[in-house]
Formats: sequence, structure tokens, C-alpha cells
Amino acid sequence: MFSLKFSPPRPFVSTSLLLFSALLAGCVTDQSAPVASAPVPRSQASITITRTGGYYASAVDADIDANGKRFASLAKEATFTGGVQPGPVTLTVTCWCGPGRYSVQFNAQAGKHYAFEVSPRDEQFVATVAGGLVGVVAETAISGEKSGSFKIVAVPGT
Repeated sequence: MFSLKFSPPRPFVSTSLLLFSALLAGCVTDQSAPVASAPVPRSQASITITRTGGYYASAVDADIDANGKRFASLAKEATFTGGVQPGPVTLTVTCWCGPGRYSVQFNAQAGKHYAFEVSPRDEQFVATVAGGLVGVVAETAISGEKSGSFKIVAVPGT
């Protein structure tokens, strides 16, 4: 007689898939609002930040702070240009949907233009799929200021 034996998935796999689904289900925003650019006075440095595409965290805004103050919130494929005071600048990108932050530092000069690109971090996606919440927490602790759902990097030649 022919019979099929069904064995339920291991608890680890089920828990990881459930956690991953819950993280994605909560990541819905209204992306219809355009991001406006602010005029930049000549006494400041101009910064343009462009968010790329990508699947991971594509439904949530990437929040960018300049020296601890909100600079922009970017939906997928949006661009923002704004000004900062000359001197040391720390740009940090975070997201409400995951722990961690990714920071870059540079020295801004008045009248100069700087360009940066924000993109999803594959490392956090892999940690989420492979280890669930424990994997994300471990990856965040290991990566420190280079963790989070997104990364921000300077565009070469600017």
C-alpha cells in the first residue's frame, strides 16, 4: 500500500519564515509623495542623496540624518538635495523596520557639492533569512555603525 509521510518543518525554519514575513508585512508606506529639494545657500555645502532600487526594504523609507538631525526620508528611487553647514558632517541612514544604522563622515566645504547613494544592505537580509531575529541582532552588534537595512556611500567623482 502506498502512503505518504508528512513531517512538519523544523521549528527554526518555521520561526525564521514567520519573522521574515512579519517584517515584510509591516513595511508598507505611501510612496506617492514626491521628495522636494531645498534651495542651498552659497554659505553651505550642497548634498544630493539618491536612493537606488532593490527588493529588500523597498516598501519603507530610508531616513537620513545629517549630524543627528533629520535631513531626508527617501522612498525607493527618490532623490533629495539639501544644504549643510561647512565642517565635519556625519550622514546616518536608518529605518524603523530594522535595528542598526549605517554612517559615513566627511568634511563639507561651503559652495561644494557632494553626492551619496542609499541602497539596501544585503548583509542584513541574509542575516534575517538565515538566523531570524537572532541573526539580525548578531549582525547589527558585529557591524556597529555599518549595520542596518540600508547603506550610504559617496558617489565617486563628486
